Amino acid sequence: MTQPVAPPPVVVDGRRVVPPDVERIDAALRFDLDTREAVAKATVHFTAGGQDGHPALDLRQPVEWLRLDGTSLDPSALPSRDLGAEPGAEMRVLDVSLEAGSPHRLEIGYRLEKPTAAGAEDIGWQDEGVRFDLWMSDLRPGRYLEMWVPAPLVHDRFALSLAVELLGKGRPHTLIANTGGVDAARGGKKWSLRYPAHFTSLSPMLILAPSDQIEVRRSAVVIPDRERSLGVVCARSTDIDVDLEACAADLRAWLVYLSSRYGPWTHGDTFWALLWAPERGMEYDGATTSSVKALEHEVFHSWFGRGVKPARAADGWIDEAWTTWATSTRSSDRLGRFETVELGLDEPPVELYPPSAWSRHTPLAAYTEGARLFAGLAALLGGPERLRAAMADWYRVNLGGFVTTNGLAAHLAAWSGIDIGPWWARYVHGRG
Repeated sequence: MTQPVAPPPVVVDGRRVVPPDVERIDAALRFDLDTREAVAKATVHFTAGGQDGHPALDLRQPVEWLRLDGTSLDPSALPSRDLGAEPGAEMRVLDVSLEAGSPHRLEIGYRLEKPTAAGAEDIGWQDEGVRFDLWMSDLRPGRYLEMWVPAPLVHDRFALSLAVELLGKGRPHTLIANTGGVDAARGGKKWSLRYPAHFTSLSPMLILAPSDQIEVRRSAVVIPDRERSLGVVCARSTDIDVDLEACAADLRAWLVYLSSRYGPWTHGDTFWALLWAPERGMEYDGATTSSVKALEHEVFHSWFGRGVKPARAADGWIDEAWTTWATSTRSSDRLGRFETVELGLDEPPVELYPPSAWSRHTPLAAYTEGARLFAGLAALLGGPERLRAAMADWYRVNLGGFVTTNGLAAHLAAWSGIDIGPWWARYVHGRG
């Protein structure tokens, strides 16, 4: 089935490369605590693209064996190829041309090592233990699920099942994941996870650590537009000193406020948060790993970024720019929340939307120049409250779906009656 937000085919080295339609991914990750080695295998069930061609997926691990529809292929039949986007955005392209719309099963066996992606973290081996985190990021290509499991681009929804197992002598471990579909074997060393079928490659969260290094608190909160209360799981890594109860109270307050201000929660029955020492955070569907400082920003992303998702990675500037404008504290390099700034058309152009349809990162300028663009839009639309009302309407219309850069421009123009095209051209597409 052709997906309207999928990138168009691209010809590379005489091959037509096409995005497949992935339906299900089943993967098993095994960590040997004695040898400090990890291996994985995955099966990708997919339909070939809208045109005949070579399907493109990604995996940032060394492939050891490969089978297509039960037939063995040499591991070299899944090489990384430059598809014309930014450096680091290469994808693995199957060296077999497939008929458009045909169903297939690709099985991959591989070692688990430090992913070959900028800023990726290695597996954290310990004495009789391991710390493992998907450690995603939208700032560099190849930093979503594909670091550890073969995966498509962010436009594709698929069911994901993971089997996680610890072998050898070791302590009990705790696994935290943003799904209610977790079956845990006794002893804290084996889990089976099923993520919702509407997830994409930027959706799943998974943290695994020795149980004595994770403290978990559970509570609940009543939020608008839900018949049942929402569970709140707030955990911390024990290497940081933080008031877990106070953080959980903040989470509950933000969840109520955001539901009231912008629209319904769309992520099931629980919000998960793990607080850690790094001065960074990452959003997942209804979940976050975060520093205390970044926590409000990451919770906001459960509405903008994961409640409505970027149709392509290039559209990811929207949620970072908007979230920064709506949650940040004024500093030397950032505006404060809800600020209004007159933004003329005589300033240097800014490119927030990478032009390649195969692009796979969010520019850093989204946090600064992107937030300033929203401050300028607030001035243009008549104040921050009008802009927030426009964005709340945009959220409700697109709830649970994909959003695009052009779609947001069209919405703001229709909502306000103001032609924002010149500002969009200059401060989103970088056209002077």
